[in-house]
Amino acid sequence: MKIDTISWLILEELQYNSRIPLTEIAKKIGTSSPTVSERIQKMEDAGIIKGYETKLNLEKIGYPMSVFISAKIRFGMLEKFNEVVQKSIEITECHSITGNDCLLLRANIKDINHLETLNTSLAQYGELTTSLVLSSSIENRIYKKRNVNI
Repeated sequence: MKIDTISWLILEELQYNSRIPLTEIAKKIGTSSPTVSERIQKMEDAGIIKGYETKLNLEKIGYPMSVFISAKIRFGMLEKFNEVVQKSIEITECHSITGNDCLLLRANIKDINHLETLNTSLAQYGELTTSLVLSSSIENRIYKKRNVNI
């Protein structure tokens, strides 16, 4: 599916607020609500729109700190490590990567003691390098037609 300018404008609005009424999107981009609805449905069917999410304020639910953990897993331990990661609610992302380490995880933690407990549970499977996030200049990139090469 080719994404034209109108579809990009719809995608931009949905990225800012996925609960925005279709009538409001239509008004903002200068088209009709049925057109917006039809295009959204086509982009959902094509897999361009994968879903709609609620973003939580992690600090307000008791997880004020974020960390990245690079892991170099020992031979034969990857499956067990992945089982532990799947059960650890504080780990929100786990990516297989290139370079010296094989995995990059993102976790949200309550405090330094929580981090120490998490690291201890993961360290039995390999070497870890943990970095505490001090601040984030970009958390959720809004993709627009002008910043995507198409």
